Parts: sequence; structure tokens; C-alpha cells
Amino acid sequence: MINIEPFIQKVLRTIAAHRSGGHGGYRRMLTERPDVAELYGTADTAILLYTLGELPAVGSAERAGLARTLQSFQQAEDGLFPGAGHHAIHSTAFAVSALELLDAKPLHPLKALHPLKERSGLTVFLDGLDWKHEPWGESTKGAGVYAALVLAEEADKEWEDWYFDWLWNEADPETGLWRQGAITGRGDGASVDGAPLFHHLAGSFHYLFNQNFRKRRLRYPEQLADTCLKLFQSGQIPLSAGDFSFVELDVLYLVVSVMGQTSHRAEEVRAMVQAIGGHLLEYIAVCAEGPADEVYEDLHTLCGSVCALAIVQSVLPEQVQADRTLNKVLDRRPFI
Repeated sequence: MINIEPFIQKVLRTIAAHRSGGHGGYRRMLTERPDVAELYGTADTAILLYTLGELPAVGSAERAGLARTLQSFQQAEDGLFPGAGHHAIHSTAFAVSALELLDAKPLHPLKALHPLKERSGLTVFLDGLDWKHEPWGESTKGAGVYAALVLAEEADKEWEDWYFDWLWNEADPETGLWRQGAITGRGDGASVDGAPLFHHLAGSFHYLFNQNFRKRRLRYPEQLADTCLKLFQSGQIPLSAGDFSFVELDVLYLVVSVMGQTSHRAEEVRAMVQAIGGHLLEYIAVCAEGPADEVYEDLHTLCGSVCALAIVQSVLPEQVQADRTLNKVLDRRPFI
């Protein structure tokens, strides 16, 4: 059993160290200007505080300031939230989904995304993503447009049905991933013309949390279980080593979702979850060692590992010692 409380205390000190001045402003990296708030640092802070059960109280100045700072990143002319290091749809969805945790919404309509509210526009957009060579990076566009429009309450049920119908029709019957016809990566590490198979899995994670939000079933859960096991058993899942990351979150969320939809190879899949969860716990225990006043550099990658830790606690409670139950942010709303 791993005691995660020392790590949690370091996470809370890290959040405080990233404060950019005033109520609600945070920077992503400690090396960034301490007086300038940044979109990802501020949104990551909202996610981390929610996960740890530490969000400021409703009606407090701190909570209002956090929401107001997030809203300030929006461009009135097109409704987008530009953020450094990611494309505009990703940063927009990330900001809108963080606002949801604070029971707040964007101040302006998401005008730049409105052409995608037409079925033809949505189809052309999804068809035009680079599913073969960049499935991981492009998935944050394909998933982000859903999360942004739905959480901003700018898309209706008919539009959601179009979106999910497209995903259902384009699921790959061999791997269970998205998108059929674009997956050339193999589970044995062979060189292929296209992205590695793991990149398709990580990309598919982003569409899965949208489906789970509306309780939509996977089309090929058994094949997806096989794909996850193939990647894990061949050592192609790049688990955290030397830094925090989103990899454990992507994989654990996807595998646990598969377990909820099929009993196919259940013992092997369960063993995979235990192994990845155990790896994350051991890594976090190492990270918690060192000076008591140590803080971490990057709030964004830290956010990924903390959200993964919440999943580990929920599925492997016998391995986690803690004074609190962590909240799984993707159980509340899509996008991360």
C-alpha cells in the first residue's frame, strides 16, 4: 500500500507556488513570468483543485477570481481561447471544461466553431483530420469541438447524434480504435507508413470520454481490449519515467471503460490495470521523496498524473492509503 498524502501535499504547495498574483491567476511553468496568468496553468489549477477536493467555496472571492481569469483568455471576436503550446480548439475546450468545474461558462459565443454546427461542416471537419499520421494530436481537435460546444450549451441533441453516429460508423473493426482505414501501426513495433499504434490508442481516448459523457457504447469493445493488451504486453506503452505525463490517464481511463463494457479477457485486462496502476503509485512515491518544501515545475503534466491517480484509487483502493477520496474529473465532464 502506498501513502499518497505526502505527494498530495506537494501538489498543493506546487499550485500555490504557481500563483501569478491576485485571485485566480496561475502560470503553467515556474520559469514563466510570476506576474502573468496563463490559460493552461489556470485551467490545470481548477482541475487539480477539483480532483483533490480543494476547489474554493461557492461564492468565495478565490472561486470567482479563478472563473474570471479563465474567462479573460477568451477572444470576443471569434470566441476562441488561444493558449500557448496547443492549437486553439484544444485550448478552447480545455478552458471551457475548466469553467464547467466552477459552474461558469464563456462570456462570448464560440463563433469560430459555429460552421461545424452544420452536419456537412462537422463531417468535412472530422474527415479532414489527419487520422493516419497524427491521430493523437488531431484527436484533441475532433474531441475538443464536441466538449467546447456541448459544455458551452451551443449544440443540441441532434448535433450530438450526428457526432456520435460519425464515430460509430468510423470505428475500426480490427482494433476497436478510431478511425478505420487509417490505422497502419501494429502491436509488434514494426515500422509502418503511419503513426505508431499507441498514438491511435491515445487519440481514441479523447473520443471515448465524449462517448462516456452521454453513455454511448463502444462498437468493438472486445477488439479494443485485445489492442490494449497487445500494446502493453509488447512494451509499447510509454509509462512515466522521470517526469509526469498524461499516458497513464489515457490508458487507464480507456481500459477501465472497456472493462465496463465487456468481460473479454477480463483477468488479463485486470492484471494490466494493476500493473500500470502499481507503476504510477511507485513513481508518485518516489516523487514525494526529497525536501518537504519541494515543488514541481509543470502544472500541466502534473495534472495528467494526478487525474490518473484518481482512477487508480477508484479501481485499486487496496493499494492506496489516503485521507481523502479523489474526484475523477472525466466522470463529471468531458475533455482533459
